[in-house]
Amino acid sequence: MKKSAFTRFSLFLSWMLFLPLARSSGQQGEEAILSQAGILPTATLEMTDEPGTWFKNPVRGDALAVIKPGEAVLIKMTDTNTEHTITSLLWPVGAKGVPVDQEKPSSSSVTVQLTEPGLYVFTCKVHPYMFGAVIVDDPATDGLDLGSQWELLTGAKIPVTSDLAKKLLRTFFVATTPSLWRDYRKPTWDVTLPDIPVRAGGKTFSLRTLSFSASNKLFSPPVPGVGEVWVDTQFEKISGKTKFGSATELDTTTWKILKKVKGIPTNLNHPHNMWTDVAYQYIYQTEWFDKRMQVFDRQKGNITSVIHVGNSPSHVMTRPGTDTLYVAINGEERVVKLSPGANPSPMGAIPTGPHTGPHGHWLSDDGKWLITPNALAGSVSVVELDSEKVTEIPIGAVIPIAVGMTPDGKRAYIANFLGTPPKVSTLSVIDVEAKRKVEDIDLAADYDPLTGKVNGPAYGLLPIQTPVSPDGKYVVTANTLSQTITIVDTKTNRVLKQLPAEPGVHGVEYGFKKGGGYYAYVASKFSNALTVVDLDRLEIAGKVLLADTQDSQIQAYNGFGGQGVLTIPVPMQGWLRETLKLVGSGKLPTHVEQWLAILTPLQKGL
Repeated sequence: MKKSAFTRFSLFLSWMLFLPLARSSGQQGEEAILSQAGILPTATLEMTDEPGTWFKNPVRGDALAVIKPGEAVLIKMTDTNTEHTITSLLWPVGAKGVPVDQEKPSSSSVTVQLTEPGLYVFTCKVHPYMFGAVIVDDPATDGLDLGSQWELLTGAKIPVTSDLAKKLLRTFFVATTPSLWRDYRKPTWDVTLPDIPVRAGGKTFSLRTLSFSASNKLFSPPVPGVGEVWVDTQFEKISGKTKFGSATELDTTTWKILKKVKGIPTNLNHPHNMWTDVAYQYIYQTEWFDKRMQVFDRQKGNITSVIHVGNSPSHVMTRPGTDTLYVAINGEERVVKLSPGANPSPMGAIPTGPHTGPHGHWLSDDGKWLITPNALAGSVSVVELDSEKVTEIPIGAVIPIAVGMTPDGKRAYIANFLGTPPKVSTLSVIDVEAKRKVEDIDLAADYDPLTGKVNGPAYGLLPIQTPVSPDGKYVVTANTLSQTITIVDTKTNRVLKQLPAEPGVHGVEYGFKKGGGYYAYVASKFSNALTVVDLDRLEIAGKVLLADTQDSQIQAYNGFGGQGVLTIPVPMQGWLRETLKLVGSGKLPTHVEQWLAILTPLQKGL
């Protein structure tokens, strides 16, 4: 039976499918309304700050546009406090009008006409889980048209029936549908898709075949940690706020939640990454979907200041030795410098290069170097902090997103979200002093994208945060598409092991383990459990709930949106040394002194 309308698909898909569409020909003026003469849209999608439906169909309330060949969609920004870029992630091979790839973020609207039946997926290079989709559906065919072969932004072409294509579909279903997020308050995780026919590769099958179920099990690590771990639960919906997110504090001795800093009076907006001062008095918190950084008292939780720093501030770190703050402005071309303390003041900015969009930067333990991954430019910028001399290094990557550095400051590891073509998932290794790329580590070398077979430990797709352990032995990387954690040996730059992770796995940071050694704490956007990895055994030691079931202010998405992770005491040697100098001075709280006192000599770097 041939299709004569799209209504029945909309009713089923409104609760699940991808986030909508994008900007048309990015070659035109960035601030103008980009459109095609004589083309009127038949559907509208509005960009918002709301988790899951970052693109919303104002008529149906879903996040999908389904149109006929030759029709057009209008994309416009409404309830968002920052700017975005729209970039084609995948499209039907041979389709006209794609790829779309904006050079820099903007707030412009767009009207785009699409003619080739199939699936078109778009992403924001600043906020790359903001996936959007349009399905161009031919009424003369059975099933909802997905196409036969997709071309990816990296240049790869994959059959729609391949394992990689199915992983992309499942990931989008979960990312854009909060009801499909993994809630550890329930006994099982059920991703049940509706029985809707879709057409791929000339064949029709049901979306239900992509459904699956898994058991949920929480368990605390058998060995306590030292101190506390903070996680940016970026998606929590909290009464008294119109924006989303909180910072969740967890006691690593009991593995229980201590508090959530919500920023209600300041409308804290999508808190993304954190850092702290040398005395652990304040926490510096970026607002990724805004233009601000907030500061709050670590023990009391009250906001002490709100500073406007620029579009989409992503990560913040301090410089060992001076405690100066460095904030990466992901939606612009600079790193902002601020003085430390309760009320930071501007100290200038470091330009990272034209259209760079720096994201998850890192500083060396000795305070000599700062390195930014430039999401918009496919490069990294190496900064000598004393002179602020900047060297931009092209690395041939697509959306470099996070950096980790060895304790000696000689090497940096860059997670490339969409790989280094033709490799689909990579870490680039940088010789810092020589300012050159040494090699690309293939995180997916053991994965067959057609069949899905995995023949070794190198199985990581769409890597995000990737710090180097405080002892310099390992690089632990969160891979969001494959839902894995890869562990690289820094001596050989080869993948030693991969561990299973959570949907939307994102943030990684290290913390002290009581009696010696380290844990890696791994946060995930679409799960409300924190994964704890034992770096002595290279095994998962625990899964800890980030939802506070007693907090009536949390209206939805309890414990979800796990992104930035901060541990206190900070285990990285450059920062730890500065804090240890304060022991006995009266500048550290008593409980911090007690934490530091039980660290082993090796943990202290002695």
